[in-house]
Amino acid sequence: MTIAAGMLFFFALSLGMVSPDAQNDSGGASPRNVAPVVVIKTANVKVFQEVAESFRDRCRVPVQFLNVHHEAADEIARVRDRVAGARLLVALGQPAAESLQGTRAHIVYSMVPAPPVGTVGTNSTAGPREALAALHLLRPDIRTVGVVYTRHGLLKMPAVRSAARAMGIELQEQLVESSPDAIRAVHSMSIGRSDASGVRHPKVDALWVGPDPLVVDMPLLQYLLTLQLGFRIPVLAATRQMVAHGALLSVDWSPEAVGQSLAMQVNQILDDPNHYEVNRDHPTGSPDVTINRQAARRLGIRMDSALGPGWRVLE
Repeated sequence: MTIAAGMLFFFALSLGMVSPDAQNDSGGASPRNVAPVVVIKTANVKVFQEVAESFRDRCRVPVQFLNVHHEAADEIARVRDRVAGARLLVALGQPAAESLQGTRAHIVYSMVPAPPVGTVGTNSTAGPREALAALHLLRPDIRTVGVVYTRHGLLKMPAVRSAARAMGIELQEQLVESSPDAIRAVHSMSIGRSDASGVRHPKVDALWVGPDPLVVDMPLLQYLLTLQLGFRIPVLAATRQMVAHGALLSVDWSPEAVGQSLAMQVNQILDDPNHYEVNRDHPTGSPDVTINRQAARRLGIRMDSALGPGWRVLE
């Protein structure tokens, strides 16, 4: 699987199931009549459509929507040509953000795990403190967490280490480059070594995989779920969509909240493009904790005492 195809699959799997887009490519505008704000959306991903609709409802100026398929070079060139006169571009999804690199317009991103340097925007995933706190509340006995990440996650790891230290959690880290690398890494962390009686003891009490399009694909998810079921190792996932597939839990914001936050940022930039202040890459307020009840039951986790505001249970 190429990186480009893997990225698109990641968004379909981890951020929402593939579905037809409700918006058409042009939004009713011609290349010579460009709206003040143009949303470039990675095509055929349900969650991006949900974010786009929430954003459109809150943005104070007309919005034009264009779809882009990351693997279609000619289509990317056409999109770049059509947005040449736009004041502000919104990129929904990693492929959309990459297709806009080098353009002169102001770019705001959303649902982009590795955003371009110098841009602002809104993502759905929570920080390490919130994610580890939810995991620790469900399983207070967890002491060691395995983490796999690629070059996209290097800048985030100091915050991850700091949050883990504050909770008395030891990290087993592995820098990887691809999904096969990640599978080998989590295998090593989870299988561990055999004791004198031949029983294997995992090196980690839980596994954590972030929203990295270079590693998250169906083979990795299937293997994580195998480890969760066979070795009773909880999986802390990047998004609620992965929880719907069987992972134990995630900590993130809804597409509606992401769209509203994105609109706030864009409205602020439109009001004063030279002096806006945007210092967050996620919505304000607390994220949702989503739990897979069946996975929790198989892991022997009682949720009644752990559930609180913002906690959601998928049956």
